[in-house]
Amino acid sequence: LWELGSAQHDSYESYGYDHQQSHGYYGNDYVQKEVKQVITKKVPVPYPVEVEKHVPVEVKVPYPVEVEKKVPVVVEKKVPVYVEKKVPVHVDRPYPVEVKVPVHVPVYKKEYVEVPKPYAVHVEKPYPVYVKQPVYVEKQVPVTVHIKEHHKKPFWG
Repeated sequence: LWELGSAQHDSYESYGYDHQQSHGYYGNDYVQKEVKQVITKKVPVPYPVEVEKHVPVEVKVPYPVEVEKKVPVVVEKKVPVYVEKKVPVHVDRPYPVEVKVPVHVPVYKKEYVEVPKPYAVHVEKPYPVYVKQPVYVEKQVPVTVHIKEHHKKPFWG
């Protein structure tokens, strides 16, 4: 339960607005009556409520299914079949037999490589060879050079 009027009244009192006296400014000369009213509200008590929930449930329903019926069929086989049977044979007492097996033995042979031997060659005496090439000669030649004077231009004009 709340008292709306008193809650606001307490807040104004705490700031000291209620104790100030008004001297006729803004029409605050009249006396205001405080009306206290108690407001009650009935809150319903909670009660259980059933809620429908739609959930898929697996239901087994019989339905017709086509099934191929297997019929036995006899097939005649006209192929001769040979059956091998093991017959016991008498064997004399085992004896050792020599078997010649070729054994690989590496054979090392010397390989001869021909190495060229140096021999004397006659070389002729060096001699001068003349090649025609242009010859450049540096020579000073007088050349006239014109130097331009730089004049500053005015900013305006």
